[in-house]
Amino acid sequence: MSHKSNEIYTSLALIYDHIMKSVDYEDWADFIDAVIQEHHPEAEKILELACGTGRVAMYLDELDCYDITATDRSEEMLEQARKVADFKGYNIKWERQDFFDINTEETYDIILLLFDSVNYILKEEDLMRMFKSVQKVMNDDGLFIFDFTTQKHSQLIHDKLDDEGITADDFRYVRKSYFIEGEKLHINEFDIEQLDKDRITVLKRFREIHRQKIYELKDMRSFVEKAGFIIEAAYDDFDLVDASARSERITMVLSCPQPQ
Repeated sequence: MSHKSNEIYTSLALIYDHIMKSVDYEDWADFIDAVIQEHHPEAEKILELACGTGRVAMYLDELDCYDITATDRSEEMLEQARKVADFKGYNIKWERQDFFDINTEETYDIILLLFDSVNYILKEEDLMRMFKSVQKVMNDDGLFIFDFTTQKHSQLIHDKLDDEGITADDFRYVRKSYFIEGEKLHINEFDIEQLDKDRITVLKRFREIHRQKIYELKDMRSFVEKAGFIIEAAYDDFDLVDASARSERITMVLSCPQPQ
């Protein structure tokens, strides 16, 4: 039986919550809320891009002060998000959107792009496409908040990400992680098997290869300024302290120049 190659975050959606089970989404949402309260406490309307299975959006919704639209390019990821949201009664609008071409007439106070999704943008021209797409749906006083991981993060974590296991609903997976320092690329390979209830017989096999471009703070500052943003802050990890060249994860808070 051969592997079926999928677009990223299609078959991975089936095991995504399992492999991310160590992530403290509530803490992440609390940090994002703290950033919003620090820079735009009047904000109400949030658009989350590349929301995955929607865990941060769900915790933000529990704060009961935001109108949240959560989007992802992967319908499979959104399907997983809707299942949980419908069961638990979250008041979130779920939409399929590509952050390179956001298709909506709405504008938003806050736009989020988290989980190092920016690192999946491998070329500068595509980074600029994303920035321009975001600017079209920002309110005049809106903020764009995104994070990215740096070379220090990849150097420290890549060999710790190798993993394998079986999920509660009978998917077996192997994850291999590599950092190619010379190319500033972090690669994660996922081999996934759907098992029969006996957990022996393989029904389907899938393979996904995830490539991420590793950015540094000085380069990202240059890119966002080139795109016409104003940098309100660059935070280290999940704290409201300034990021530096030693930061592993950096959260950028951007605004646009006010119209004259």
